[in-house]
Amino acid sequence: TQHTIWWCTDDCIVGRCQIIIDSGTTLTYLAKDVYDEVANAVANVINHECFYPAKQDYLCHHVENNGDPYEGLPEMTFHFTNPDWNLPPSNIFRMVESVITCLAIKDGAVPIFGNVVQPNMHVKYDLGKRLLSLAPAE
Repeated sequence: TQHTIWWCTDDCIVGRCQIIIDSGTTLTYLAKDVYDEVANAVANVINHECFYPAKQDYLCHHVENNGDPYEGLPEMTFHFTNPDWNLPPSNIFRMVESVITCLAIKDGAVPIFGNVVQPNMHVKYDLGKRLLSLAPAE
């Protein structure tokens, strides 16, 4: 069964943004309280042991690799003022070994959408109108 985790942010307009969209940053960073909610939601959905590897602070899980390494991992949807940013598991988890996947989201002082969440999306920055547009890449 595919689960979806919903996370909302109000008002992401370029220049007055609560989260930075940055293709030059690999991971996604969320405020600690938001990250904790997301990590808890992910842990509650995945039926595998959660752990933090030594010397790293990534939330990881053991998974069964039956051909699709992302099978059973949740999707995530970020809600902005108008568009929704729907993320498949491959955009929020990173396979670090054939049977270990880690959440590509961490807590950070500055909220940033990194490039791991951006594949398969067209992101348009209209600095003149101070708007951000999202569209799925077909």
